Amino acid sequence: MSSLYDIIAFENLLAFLLVLFRVLGVFLAAPILGNRAIPPMFTICFSLALSFLILPVISLPEVSNAASDLMILQLVVQEVTIGVMIGFVAAAIFAAVQAAGELFGIKLGFAMATIVDPSTQGSASILGSFYVILGGLIFLYLNGHHAILLATVKSFQLLPLGEGFEMLSGGIFVDFVVKLVVVAIQISAPVVIVLTLLALIFGFITKMSPQMNIYFNVGFILGPLLGLTTIILTLPLFRMLMVTLTTEFESDLVQLLTALKGA
Repeated sequence: MSSLYDIIAFENLLAFLLVLFRVLGVFLAAPILGNRAIPPMFTICFSLALSFLILPVISLPEVSNAASDLMILQLVVQEVTIGVMIGFVAAAIFAAVQAAGELFGIKLGFAMATIVDPSTQGSASILGSFYVILGGLIFLYLNGHHAILLATVKSFQLLPLGEGFEMLSGGIFVDFVVKLVVVAIQISAPVVIVLTLLALIFGFITKMSPQMNIYFNVGFILGPLLGLTTIILTLPLFRMLMVTLTTEFESDLVQLLTALKGA
């Protein structure tokens, strides 16, 4: 068993702080865990506890007592950056989901109806918030938060403390962004297609019989009603997409960490 001096030695204390900063970086960017509705004191205490559990099972960086303040600052920035990148992968999933919800709101005429989003302290559309909440529940049900924590622990194996990381190629970001854009299109496609077809039908009828003015008489009522019905009917599709994203989430993180390692 380590003595008290070993526990509070400079190397161990610095290693603990570096672990803590990486964990805090994850919580800063990750969805749910980094939600602003969660009290900051809880986040800090949970980060301290998790860092204390991680420290005994990782290799410590070789840093002498004569390490300069600039060197220590560089190590801190590296660890925070790695943590933020891990959290960003999960946060990007919810960004795609919210983008699809925002598009729903525009097509259904709900763009002006906004609520306060407690996670960002900003305004968000009703449908965007609905899909983010629903996606968050599915993410939790599938233990996505466990995947974030496991990826955080695994990151110390792939990217040990103090070893830095390689610059990512643009192709990795492009592939990931394209994947999320495709997901957002898949989520929003049914509603967009239905409402576009409805607008074309009303436009054709109005062109054939201008005196009917059917779009203004019926379209403003039938459009949102048909759109909401389509959303309800396509919720199983949304669930399937969230299951796929959550299942692939861990492999995406491993790919990111491997790229950062330069392997």
